[in-house]
Amino acid sequence: MNLRPIAVMLLCLALRVSAATLETPKPNEKWITVTADEFQFISNASPAKTLDIARDMLRMRAAIGQITNLKIRSTLPTKVFLFTGERRFGAYRDALLQRKAENVGGLFAHADTGNFIVMRTDDEVDRIVYHELTHYLVQNTIAGLPLWFNEGLAEYYSTFRTDGKSMQIGRPVAEHVLWLRSEPLIPLRELLATTKESPIYNEGERIGVFYAQSWALLHYLLVDPERRSRLGQFLSHLGSGKSVDEAFTAAFAMKYAQLEQELRGYVRRSVFSYLNIPIAEATMVELRAPEPMSRDALLFQFGHLLAQTGRANSSTAERFLNESLDANPTNAAAHADLGRLHEAWGRRAEADAAYAAAVKLGSEDPEVFLQAASSLMERHAGRSATSVPRAEIMKMRELFERATELDPTRAIGWAGLGATYVGQTEDLDAGIAALEKALALTPGDEQSAFHLAQLYANAGRAADAVKLVQRLERSTTLDADKKTYLRSIAEHFDRAAAHEKIVASMNDAIDQANAGHYAEALTIVDAVLPSIVDPETREQAQKFRDEVAAKIRKR
Repeated sequence: MNLRPIAVMLLCLALRVSAATLETPKPNEKWITVTADEFQFISNASPAKTLDIARDMLRMRAAIGQITNLKIRSTLPTKVFLFTGERRFGAYRDALLQRKAENVGGLFAHADTGNFIVMRTDDEVDRIVYHELTHYLVQNTIAGLPLWFNEGLAEYYSTFRTDGKSMQIGRPVAEHVLWLRSEPLIPLRELLATTKESPIYNEGERIGVFYAQSWALLHYLLVDPERRSRLGQFLSHLGSGKSVDEAFTAAFAMKYAQLEQELRGYVRRSVFSYLNIPIAEATMVELRAPEPMSRDALLFQFGHLLAQTGRANSSTAERFLNESLDANPTNAAAHADLGRLHEAWGRRAEADAAYAAAVKLGSEDPEVFLQAASSLMERHAGRSATSVPRAEIMKMRELFERATELDPTRAIGWAGLGATYVGQTEDLDAGIAALEKALALTPGDEQSAFHLAQLYANAGRAADAVKLVQRLERSTTLDADKKTYLRSIAEHFDRAAAHEKIVASMNDAIDQANAGHYAEALTIVDAVLPSIVDPETREQAQKFRDEVAAKIRKR
């Protein structure tokens, strides 16, 4: 779970709070909902205000799609909770963050089931909402981008604004400009090579400079067509396997110091250009009129929010979900969320019963099957695939298969289905096909890519496995243990390829010797002997060489 607070700075003392103080909505409260594509807006604001905020978010998404190659449509839902006033919003904000946070105007959370945004309607959509949405769109499209580029791009789009007639993209981030004018810059070579394991990304004050400088560098490179082209070349060279130094030299044809000097001058300028796009040029999704929400639907949505965003609020989530089911016992999704909560508390019998009820009621809801399958998979997390009972694997597989039948556009269903084949020996082609579909829908899903690399390796598809491993080794998000495991796969295939080459050379030498071409055979053996690592193979090759040399001496 990635829960991100929206605030300029969060240096206040964290005070622990309890979600137990959250009140369920009163029976007479009026809430409305608006849906558009994967977005659902749940609001107690006026219909006009709700539609204004919905249009702004969709315009931002459309603008990104217009000027980039990012996939702006997602198969995961994004639920946006809109509150008027501080009282009700503050209660949910503090419960989700588990502390008092009066300076936080909104939250963004990403879970396996989708994205959640919680915000006040009396503020503009905060920068961090747009920052995190950009991250999600990037992840939805491509993996392995450099960390500075990923964060710089998210900051670049974070200042999106619209006045209803036009959209502004790439407006300067004032605090970044002020910081960079007063703080020493990170050496450019170090910035471009930073990963999430780098010390600079894990140091309190330096992380601020990292974000600011990443934004500034990207802003500088994007505003000029020639520099923008060189940036594309740089990313392309990195993607082809070149080192940061090699990619920089090939793309920019200058020294790091020169670009650093240009960047220093850029952040000291008084005016920064940005894009201004007329609204008419953007492809917009038409919004339908808001609809009133029933009490049981509202209780479920708040219970779902609390259940999916961390264990701290699970008791309150259970209360909300049970009240929702009291009002409507046929809500399959509420049963599924209760199953998730029971599973988290280790109450497996209750979890199984809740999921059984959800599956029985939710025959047309893919989310129900995804939650039931994912819960089973999490239950066995950390165990080797061979130690998971076969019946459990088949049950997971059946649930994921049903989810993909109901909604073949949900990447998470294909990803889960493919994962059930990892560590197995049968039907690897079916697992590979499922994971390939998951990656076609969400190319940035590195967990699916990690599983696919394993299945390629187990199926003997060396070229496909090594190609995927090389891509994942450049990842800035995959953890070190997984990279080490992937490297062992590549090394295994490297050794196998080297062994096959040695065997082919030795067979060629034997053919030459059998034909009486002893000198040619000796030349081949002498060339291959230094590369033989396996002691037994080396001993056999040396013995053959001695026999050939003896025949030459007899001549």
